[in-house]
Amino acid sequence: MADNSTTVYHALKPLFQPANVAVIGASNTEGKQGNTAIRYLQRCGYEGGIFPINPGQSEIEGLKCYAGIGDTVAKIDCALIVIPADAAVAAVKDCAAAGVGAVIIGATGFAEMDTDEGRARQAEVVDIATKEGLRILGPNTNGIFNASDKLSLGYNTSHGDALTPGPFSVAAHSGALFNSLAPRLRDLRTGLSKFVPVGNEADLDMLDFLEYFIEDPDTGVIGLIMEAIGDGARLRRLAARAQNAGKPIIALKLGRSAAGAGAANAHSTRLAGSARAYDALFKDCGIAVVPSVEAMAGAAALLMNRAEQSFPENNALVCISTTGGGAALLADQAAARALTLAGDENGAWAGGVADVINTFDGAGQIRNPTDTGALGGQARLTPLFEAQEAASFTGPLAFFTHLLPTLKGSLDVAAQIIARKGRTGTPAIAIAPGGLTEEIEDSYREAGIPLFYDLATAFDALSAYYQAYPAPAPALEPVIEAHVAEGLRQAKQSLTDFAGRDFLNEAESAELLRGIGLPMVESRIIDGMASAGVAADELGLPVVLKALAPGVAHKNRMGFVISNISNDIELAEAVVNLEGRIAALDFTAAEVPLVLQPMAKGQAEIILGVAHEPGLGHFLLAGLGGVHTEHLDEVVLIPIPAAPAVIEKRLAASRIGRLIAAIGPVQPIIDALWALSLLVADNPAIASIDINPLLVETSGCTAVDALIVLEELP
Repeated sequence: MADNSTTVYHALKPLFQPANVAVIGASNTEGKQGNTAIRYLQRCGYEGGIFPINPGQSEIEGLKCYAGIGDTVAKIDCALIVIPADAAVAAVKDCAAAGVGAVIIGATGFAEMDTDEGRARQAEVVDIATKEGLRILGPNTNGIFNASDKLSLGYNTSHGDALTPGPFSVAAHSGALFNSLAPRLRDLRTGLSKFVPVGNEADLDMLDFLEYFIEDPDTGVIGLIMEAIGDGARLRRLAARAQNAGKPIIALKLGRSAAGAGAANAHSTRLAGSARAYDALFKDCGIAVVPSVEAMAGAAALLMNRAEQSFPENNALVCISTTGGGAALLADQAAARALTLAGDENGAWAGGVADVINTFDGAGQIRNPTDTGALGGQARLTPLFEAQEAASFTGPLAFFTHLLPTLKGSLDVAAQIIARKGRTGTPAIAIAPGGLTEEIEDSYREAGIPLFYDLATAFDALSAYYQAYPAPAPALEPVIEAHVAEGLRQAKQSLTDFAGRDFLNEAESAELLRGIGLPMVESRIIDGMASAGVAADELGLPVVLKALAPGVAHKNRMGFVISNISNDIELAEAVVNLEGRIAALDFTAAEVPLVLQPMAKGQAEIILGVAHEPGLGHFLLAGLGGVHTEHLDEVVLIPIPAAPAVIEKRLAASRIGRLIAAIGPVQPIIDALWALSLLVADNPAIASIDINPLLVETSGCTAVDALIVLEELP
């Protein structure tokens, strides 16, 4: 739907804050969805009117039952439909006629069945919603949960649990994960505001609920459990609004397969893959990514007090452990997620921290992570913390612990960890794989320190905290140089001439890309040996000979590239060989231009390009290149549009960027990627671009092959 926050927020009030609700398909039979939903509404303390609808009953769970939605004594704001699919469509019509504002369709049998019948049912429901202004959640959903307004209108097990309001709201493509997430949040003492399983998204989709949560005063942290979205550009806009509102977003991506990419023409498209594209989009949006439900709950616990937490300039992680082995494990987990530890690269302390450590008589070696056993007394934790804080080491703290010999000892350490959190205003986490006593565990939880029993989950949550802070600074809009602007204008005109084509051949692609400033290798089109010799003299030996056959995207696979031609005899043989291969495939010489290029070499071969991911949009791509591009499988993706400052930052953080920097200047690569971003933003009919290989050397870079694919977009 349109990206309009006021419309979405107010349109969804009947769904989230209904004055009266109806359950169509209500039942007196325990275990049926229509009975479960009624009992959960009563159990959660819903303060509005509850209207069971079932023509065969007079009373359900002590409530008067009505034959139809039009028979109720009050206007219904929201109706939950729990009857079979065919009857559900008719019920939606009845709801529209009765002026119901929102409908939740719990039935299956719609588009999720992947049948003509199911799709037709869903299309009919969408048509009703469009014509009547009715908002629909589902079909194929199991209800809605809103602890902030005491509304639990659904039939998942967790819909019947005690409502503990909190700031975390979640939209999910998997309703069943509610039963996994809710208990984890309770264990971490983290309240849940709303959980919405979006089902088939016939009307309202995940991004509509993201938009609602941004405006919702009861939501402080947003969770997205997603399979796929249909509008990457809208996600980027909404993520920027969420950052401005101070509401971090945590994403759990379900299904990380790149199935289907293998059929694409371009290397770039196959290299992108859904998982990489989503990761790149999340990074661009400042959305924190977690790999599990447990980590999502932990990240929410760390981020829920965001407004009350500080994010110091020196946000390096401080690690404490009650065992030497635990200290080593903390270091390993931090390194695996590229989290920076306080202290130097070896964990050693300097300055005022070192001065305080030197006063600890009988202490062992004290580094970060710190083994409390090396302190020579647990009471020294506080002076160590205070020295670190005085030196501006006030970032988050990770504490690995086990039961100490005495209860007092464990409680004393806990008190010092809790006091440190209070002084710094930054989060602390406790990790106890072996568990602690209930009293000790409660002391951490009551102080707002999440307790984890699993190291990996704890650090996944901590990593998400770092991803969400600080919000990315907006990039300044760069000035487009005059020659690039002219090249873009000519490219737009040229692409209209290629309408209906699957792709541009190498010569056509190179001409277009050269016009926007990309460093393409010099080429000569030849028509036989005589012109080949002249071209070779002009270009200088050795050379490469290529055949540009119509419909052939990848010349190497057809034997249409002969490299490292070093003399006239080899050149003549190459021309004869290619002409023979052309004839063998039933092409005429007039159909297949021959192109001669200098045999360029570089210190590294990379691929630059553009890929398109359905639903997400276009992405810039840079990776290791050459004929083994897909086997090397080392790439960085950047969503389009992308400003030079963003491209520079992403390259600097990647292995491919560090490789380029070790050889020569990175700026030409940044310029090339920015030009590609401008080209595709201006010409969305471009599906993908391969520049492979681009040769990198100390003096710069040269592209020796190019392919522009058109109209592969769905």
